[in-house]
Amino acid sequence: MTSDGKQLESLVSFVEKTLVPQGFAVDTNTKVFNDDGVQMAEFDVEVKGKVGTTDLCWLIECRDRPSQGAAPGSWIEQLVGRRSRFGFNKVTAVSTTGFAPGVKDFAELQGIELREVKELSPESFSDWLIMRDCTMITRKAILHHARILIHEDETQERKEEMVRVISNVNSTDPILRSQKTEKAIPVLNAFLGAVNQVGNLFDDIEPNDPPKKIKIHIKYENDESHFVIATELGDIRIVSIICNGELVIEEKILPLITTAEYRKEKDGAIISQVAGFESHEIMGHELSLEMHKLAETGETHVCLRKIK
Repeated sequence: MTSDGKQLESLVSFVEKTLVPQGFAVDTNTKVFNDDGVQMAEFDVEVKGKVGTTDLCWLIECRDRPSQGAAPGSWIEQLVGRRSRFGFNKVTAVSTTGFAPGVKDFAELQGIELREVKELSPESFSDWLIMRDCTMITRKAILHHARILIHEDETQERKEEMVRVISNVNSTDPILRSQKTEKAIPVLNAFLGAVNQVGNLFDDIEPNDPPKKIKIHIKYENDESHFVIATELGDIRIVSIICNGELVIEEKILPLITTAEYRKEKDGAIISQVAGFESHEIMGHELSLEMHKLAETGETHVCLRKIK
């Protein structure tokens, strides 16, 4: 399957998180250290919960190495040892390239469950998937400069202290503390909040048009709800913030790049089918839109997965 290094683990963990009973926990990439702080192991997917009076600890290991061919018997041997060393009740091996000859019999003998994820054509999903691409429309508010204003009657010493403090921060540092809630936010958040509050600033912008320049003067006149900035001379109240920035609407067609099936190797029973679209940056994060159809429930789940 098309992979970014963690897509297989993400697929498996998503399915298990969706299907496990209440009270179970599904963790990914869990690191295990010894008493000296040296890492001993890392588990791809770990499922823990209680069944009756028994504690269940289930390890799912994933292998996505197209260039190395079918998963070898040595991998199963390692998983047998890992089960004994770390006390797992159940171990499952998931491969995107199948299993080498003899591996299936050996795994069954050792009680290791085998599963595989196999690439299929989009036509194989025609009973539920019609889309071959999706349109992503993103509204962006970009802050270029912000001028923070305080009361004119503040002392010269406090004004200079204010300049010193804000000269060492950027728009994403949480320097604005709400006197009402005590929570701190960045100047960027104040700008985005003001854009949203106005509500209609994007109305005259067409997708992929040149950026629209804007200037917003945010005033904080409420004595019971305003921002302060902490300094060595005490909190200094913010009267207003003048923001200069740009607004843009981006439209991009994201093609379908992954159609794969997750199933049990022993009897070919389908666990889930996944369709993934090309990733796209949203608010500084690379995200992939995915659709998962679960065979057990018949439900189709739509999610955004963060690409590491």
